[in-house]
Amino acid sequence: MKVSIVSLGDLKNKKIDIFAYGIFDSGEKKCPELSSLFSALKLTTATLQKQIIATAQKEGFCGKSGQQFVVSTLSEAGASYIALIGLGLQDKITVDGYRVAGGQAFRLANDKRAVSFNLLLSVPASKIAPEAALSAATEGVYLSRYRFDKYFTENKPEIFVKDVFLTCTDKNYKIDQELVRQAKAISEGVCFARDLINEGPWVVNPPALAKLALKEGKALGLEVEVLEEKELEKENMRLILAVGKASAKVAPPCLIVLKYHPDKKAKKHIALVGKGVTFDSGGLDIKPADGMLDMKVDMSGAAAVFATMLTVAKLKPNVSVTGYLSCVENGIGPHAYHPGDVIKSRRGLTVEINNTDAEGRLVLADALDYAQSKEEPDYLIDLATLTGACMIALGPQTAGIFSTQDELAETLISLGKTAGEDYWRLPLNEDLRDQLKSTVADMKNTGTRYGGAITAALFLKKFVNDGIAWAHLDIAGPATQDKDHAYTSKGGAGFGVRTLVAFIQQC
Repeated sequence: MKVSIVSLGDLKNKKIDIFAYGIFDSGEKKCPELSSLFSALKLTTATLQKQIIATAQKEGFCGKSGQQFVVSTLSEAGASYIALIGLGLQDKITVDGYRVAGGQAFRLANDKRAVSFNLLLSVPASKIAPEAALSAATEGVYLSRYRFDKYFTENKPEIFVKDVFLTCTDKNYKIDQELVRQAKAISEGVCFARDLINEGPWVVNPPALAKLALKEGKALGLEVEVLEEKELEKENMRLILAVGKASAKVAPPCLIVLKYHPDKKAKKHIALVGKGVTFDSGGLDIKPADGMLDMKVDMSGAAAVFATMLTVAKLKPNVSVTGYLSCVENGIGPHAYHPGDVIKSRRGLTVEINNTDAEGRLVLADALDYAQSKEEPDYLIDLATLTGACMIALGPQTAGIFSTQDELAETLISLGKTAGEDYWRLPLNEDLRDQLKSTVADMKNTGTRYGGAITAALFLKKFVNDGIAWAHLDIAGPATQDKDHAYTSKGGAGFGVRTLVAFIQQC
C-alpha cells in the first residue's frame, strides 16, 4: 500500500474509488457545510448535492467524532462513493483526532473493497499545523491496515486498498512526502511490536528475541550485544537469572542491548529498559487459568523498546539511544525460584521473594542497574506490563507514569496526548515503602494489595541512581486491546512506541 500527500489539483489525474471528507461538527445537529467537498469533486449537479445532504441529515450525520456516512455518487463524480468522517467540534480537535480519521477512512474503504481512496481533511491552521494533521492521518492509515493473520488457513482478512491520497483544505500548506516516510517508519515500528506481542511464547522467547535483535538491529546499523547466562552470572544479575531458572533449559534468560549513535555529536543520551517476560505462568505462585491465557503479552515493554530502537535507526535523530530488553520466561519446574528465597541483586541489595508472580520488577531491577553502570544516560525510562493494580486504578486505556523529575513526566504526558497514548501520573509515595520491609533481607518484592502500582514503582526506584531523570511507565492496561479501535486491532497495541520516538526526536 502506498500513501501520498497531494494537492486537490493533483487528484484530477488519480483514479479514486472513495472520496472521504474529514469534517467538523456543525454544532447544530445537522449536516455540516459540504461546499469544499463538492468543489473538490467537481460535483456541480445541484439535485445530487441536495440529495447527499438530505440523506446525511436523515441518518443523523452532523460531524461528531467517530461518525461516518457513506453514499454512492451514482457515477456523477470522480469517485464511486462519498464518505463523511466526523472530526468533532473544531475547538476540541487534537492531532490524534486526525490519526483516528485516517484509521476510520481506511477501514471504511477496505470494507467497501476500494482499491484507492482520498481523504480530504479540514484543518484549523491556527490550532494544528496541517503537516501534523497529515502526518497523524498517515499513521492512522498504516496502523489500521495491521492484521496478525499468519495463522489463518481460511477466511483470512483481505486488504483491498492499494493507493491512499491525503489532501488538506488549507491550500497554503507545503506538500512534503518526508512526512509520509517518517509516519510510515513509526507505524512500522508499532506494527513490529504488535507482531511480537501477538505471537505465541513458543515462537517469541528470549533466545528468539536475541536472534531477531541481531538480525534486525544489525541490518539497520545498530550495535547489538546479547548477554546470555554466563554473562549474566558474570555481571551478578541474579534477579534475572532467578526468574528465568525454571525455563533455562528451553528458553534461557538474556539481556539484549541495542545501541544507536548519531553521525554527529549526540545532544543527549537516553536509556530505555523494557520488561521482556515472554510468558508468565506466575511461577510457583501460579496464576489461575484465565489469568494465564494472555501472558504472552507480558513482554510488551521489551517489544516497545525493541521497536523504538529500530524506528530510531530509520529516523536517525541526533541523540544517542540504548535499549535494554530484559528477557525471561517465568516458568514452573524443579529449578524454579521459591517464595521465601533471598536473592542478591546486581546492585547488592538483597530481596526476599514473597511472590514469584511479581517477577517483572525483579528482571527490571538488574537491567536498570546495569544500564546506569555501563553508561551515564541523561534520561532513563522503563516500560513494563507491571501491575494489575495500575489497570484497576486507571482502566484499560491509560498507562501509569512515575517519575523522579516533573519536567520529564510532563513532557511524556504531553507527547503521549499528541501520539494518541494516554498517561496519568501517579505518586512515588514514600509512606508506602514500609510495605516492602523484610525481616530477613533489605526488602521484599511486593507489598500489600493497597497501592500495588506505587509500591512496585518504589521497588524499582531503589535501583535508580540519585539525581537521574527517571520515568517508569506501567503499561499493563493499554499494552493490549480487547476489541478493534479506529487504528488499533484487537490484541497487542504496540503502546509506547509513538511516545518514545516523539520524546527522542524532541531531545
